[in-house]
Amino acid sequence: MRQRGGFVAVALAACLAIIGAMLLVLPGPLLGVIGFLFLNSGLPVLPLTGVPAVSGASKYLIAILGSAAMWWGVGHFAAMRASRNAIVDWPEWRREFQPLAIGIWVGTVLALAVTAFVLGAL
Repeated sequence: MRQRGGFVAVALAACLAIIGAMLLVLPGPLLGVIGFLFLNSGLPVLPLTGVPAVSGASKYLIAILGSAAMWWGVGHFAAMRASRNAIVDWPEWRREFQPLAIGIWVGTVLALAVTAFVLGAL
């Protein structure tokens, strides 16, 4: 688990970002908002690079690499905390990972809400 915890976290975030990107392609404003939230939850570094106001391949690459590094660190930290016990399995990893991931997701949504408020969208 110590070797795979970070990679599992990156895979979960990548799945979330892929679902968000697929929802962005579908027509409809509600699916666009949900897709944008999913994409930003999978790639929480995306708003820090200026996307969607400024877009470009380099911005997306920086956001993907930065988010992957962050998710890997969180997943590895959760694996290290979960493996303190003698017998450990993936439910213990999930118990350690879940509050950290929820904190990242809440922070991402709050940052998007503050940005929307400052820009006058809300």
